[in-house]
Amino acid sequence: MHRIFYKILARPKHAGVAVFVLVLLIFGFATTKILHQQLQTKRSVALSLAQSHVLLLKTALDKNLSANYALAAVAAREHERTDWFPSFAATLQKDYPDVSSFALSPDGIVSQVFPFEENKSALGFDQLTDLEQGKETLQAKEDGKLTLAGPMDLIQGGEGVIGRLPVYLPQYDDSEPVFWGFTNVVIRLEDLLRYVNFSDLDNSKFNYQLIKLQEDESELPGVIASSKQAVSDDHIAVTIAVPNGHWQLILSPQGYWLPPWAVIGDFLIVLLMSLLFGRLVFVALKMREGKVNLEELIGQRTAQLSTSNLRMKAILSALPDSFYEADESGVVTSYHSPRMDAWYQKTDWPIGKHFSELLGDESAAIFKKVMAQAKKEGYANGQEYYYDFGEHRRWFEISMTYTCDNEGGNGFYILLSREITERKSVESELRIAATAFQTQDGILISDADNKIIRVNSAFEAITGYKESEVIGALPSVISSGRHPKSFYREMFQRIKENDSWEGEVWNRRKNGEIFPEWLSISIVKDDEGVLTHYVATFKDISESKANERRINQLNYYDSLTRLPNRRMLTEEIDYLLTHIDLKCRRSAVLFIDLDHFKDVNDLKGHHLGDLLLQQVASRLMDATRSGDSVARFSGDEFVVILEDVDISLNPDRIAYRAKHVANKIMTSLGQPFELNEQPYSMTASIGIAIFGQDAIGSDEIIKQAEMAMYEAKGLGRNHVCFYAPQMHEKILERVTLDSSFRLALQRNEFVLHFQPQWNSERKMIGVEALVRWIHPEKGMIPPGVFIPFAEESKLILPLGRWVMQSAMAQLASWQKTTQWSDLVMSINVSVLQFTTVDFVSEVEDALTQTGVNPAQIQLELTESMLVRDQLDIIQKMQALKKLGVLISLDDFGTGYSSLSYLQQLPIDQLKIDQSFTRAIEESDKQASLAASIIGLGHNLGMEVIAEGVETQAQFDWLKNHGCDLYQGFLLGRPQPSNEFVITEDTN
Repeated sequence: MHRIFYKILARPKHAGVAVFVLVLLIFGFATTKILHQQLQTKRSVALSLAQSHVLLLKTALDKNLSANYALAAVAAREHERTDWFPSFAATLQKDYPDVSSFALSPDGIVSQVFPFEENKSALGFDQLTDLEQGKETLQAKEDGKLTLAGPMDLIQGGEGVIGRLPVYLPQYDDSEPVFWGFTNVVIRLEDLLRYVNFSDLDNSKFNYQLIKLQEDESELPGVIASSKQAVSDDHIAVTIAVPNGHWQLILSPQGYWLPPWAVIGDFLIVLLMSLLFGRLVFVALKMREGKVNLEELIGQRTAQLSTSNLRMKAILSALPDSFYEADESGVVTSYHSPRMDAWYQKTDWPIGKHFSELLGDESAAIFKKVMAQAKKEGYANGQEYYYDFGEHRRWFEISMTYTCDNEGGNGFYILLSREITERKSVESELRIAATAFQTQDGILISDADNKIIRVNSAFEAITGYKESEVIGALPSVISSGRHPKSFYREMFQRIKENDSWEGEVWNRRKNGEIFPEWLSISIVKDDEGVLTHYVATFKDISESKANERRINQLNYYDSLTRLPNRRMLTEEIDYLLTHIDLKCRRSAVLFIDLDHFKDVNDLKGHHLGDLLLQQVASRLMDATRSGDSVARFSGDEFVVILEDVDISLNPDRIAYRAKHVANKIMTSLGQPFELNEQPYSMTASIGIAIFGQDAIGSDEIIKQAEMAMYEAKGLGRNHVCFYAPQMHEKILERVTLDSSFRLALQRNEFVLHFQPQWNSERKMIGVEALVRWIHPEKGMIPPGVFIPFAEESKLILPLGRWVMQSAMAQLASWQKTTQWSDLVMSINVSVLQFTTVDFVSEVEDALTQTGVNPAQIQLELTESMLVRDQLDIIQKMQALKKLGVLISLDDFGTGYSSLSYLQQLPIDQLKIDQSFTRAIEESDKQASLAASIIGLGHNLGMEVIAEGVETQAQFDWLKNHGCDLYQGFLLGRPQPSNEFVITEDTN
């Protein structure tokens, strides 16, 4: 043997051939084994992949078909009626979202479907007599078991499978149960296949075909789904049992299990290796260079083997789930995961460990339960477990199969673990979103066709509609009809441009009530930017609207009369000036002031004054047209804006109408009012200003009407005056008078003149102090000019105090002479001065400062003063009497004083008004009035004096009728103190 060996070694060619043959045999055998192992590995991967998808398919079918049992249980219990079905089916659909529809078919005839709209075409379908479905339906009825029919073309459209479960009603007399009908669950084939995700097989480079095996082997199996390319004859197949049948998933590679070029290449490599080894031996024998060539070839072969190994890993990485293989005891023997990140530490970390070492107690218990089920049934799925990676918890869903040999030994588990952490998080977020959905704001969700698919409880509370009443309807179900179509077109245009819209909308509740709401609309789009839903949120703003109306009422309306106030009045005039073409049109403003309204407040109280203003407002509304506007300007002032009229044919038309309305108002206000069940009469003064497009503004127009009103008052009140430009000059004079009067008080431009008062013997017993104004430029200003102004501007108060002080000071000076020591000084007191709180104190202070005898001071009060606060007048008069002063009632006969009231007052003297004195010579009837006053005064124990005595006849008549004192130009004119001389003869 050794000789032969050495002979071969001695012959390099023979040695090379021998080595070539030997290596060819050895490497050929080895390559054949490797290729066979690769083929088995790829088939195992394909088998695992097929089993994984079959498990998912089985899980999806079992889960969705199980809805039949819930339906059957309720149908058996409620077999006499079916009205429970829609709501129950709706509840089931939430738990079985992959179920396309549910149906009840008593006696095999479909009578109830859900959802109704999409499946109503199936109503009345007789399952027992149908040529396509009748056979399987009769079989289900006879077997009394759940059957799966299909795939088939559905009546409602599309292709799907139908799970039927016969319902038998138990009999309580021990007789056979009675067949009632079927419960049906329809699963659309496309939804079922989408769940299994056969696209993974395409990605893994496999062709597939899912078929339904026929009971009759002579019949061709029905194809349920398949890849674009047909499966080859060299394939693997996994069969699953479904109700009343079997389905089979067939896989084959897209091409060959092992590429032909790879097989040919491997054998070429073997041949080449053999040649190389022969050559190496040949070269080694000749040259030692063959060793290097051999190492290179071995390195190349190693690289090819690594590439093949990487290819296998790539196939495993195509699986989306982690792959585990464990022996029968639960020890992990193989592991692969597509997520080789830091969470999984090292790629071989679970290998060689029991699952209980890798998992917590809870998850280990789940694994133990799943392994037991898989060993018993061959597979198990749908269970969830978690694994804590540091502080983070991840959730997984497992599917497991168990495989063993024919003798039941050498068993092992194949486990697919799919991470569902994100799904669990989404489910949690959905629960949170569902909670947030039940907010206090109404929420409405509609689909892309704007049909309502969901509302919340706040929507139901606000609108009064239940969710079931609006599902499938358009949001216009609550439309109020207040908004035009253009409003909604603009709304949807804004939504299209901005993806959202918000604003105020008026809608209608179920009870018909229209209410305002603040509405916000946004849209939801999918990943491709296609609109899928509208989301509308709204809140009822009825209360805020009511508050807004109340605020508007306060801002623009008078709270007492409910008439527009000054603000609204000016805005309305400005609107007329800016928005109405007044070129050939005119309008007018009537400024109305109630005469002596202050007397109502002073005498009858402010509550009756308010009542009077309300009645005046009502009469003004009645006296004007609907197109006119009536407003309360201030206190007792009202303004009427007349509706503009066309003056192109008659320029005086607006003036005629303004005069007519003013007269109508005067007539209406002239009727007695009823205050506290007592009649009360009053008058008003009205100023009218006409305006057109040349008007400056609302303030100027109102000012002109107010000037005209003051002109009416100047005419004696109860008059109507139109505005004239010269009235403005009077206002300027009034303003000038005001400033001049105030300067006159400061410069002491006022002086006192004194007019003597005589007895019937023509002996002067007193004087009346009369104020005069000596203006440095205008000279003597008559009292009739400045006294009314002083009364109106309240400057009469400082003037009255000066008159009182000066008159008492003058009397004090005269009392120092024997001739004038008994003279009585009469001092006029204005109504405003008398009503001041400290009037009595002012009199007392003046008496104290001047030191005059109070019994020689006589205060003259006008009779019109007595109609005011009677209690205050009586108290003040009594206080004055305690000071010792005398009180004279001036202008007697011109007021409205009551005799019963008059006798309660501590009055010392009545002064006959000069109008009665002048009337003595006119007629006996007029003279009798003066006689009556003299008699009344004497009967009340009062002294009587007549003013305005200008003729001897008047003096004689008064003397003959017993008048006590006289005053007038006949006896003496008013004179300043330095010219005043007392004589016994007035002439």
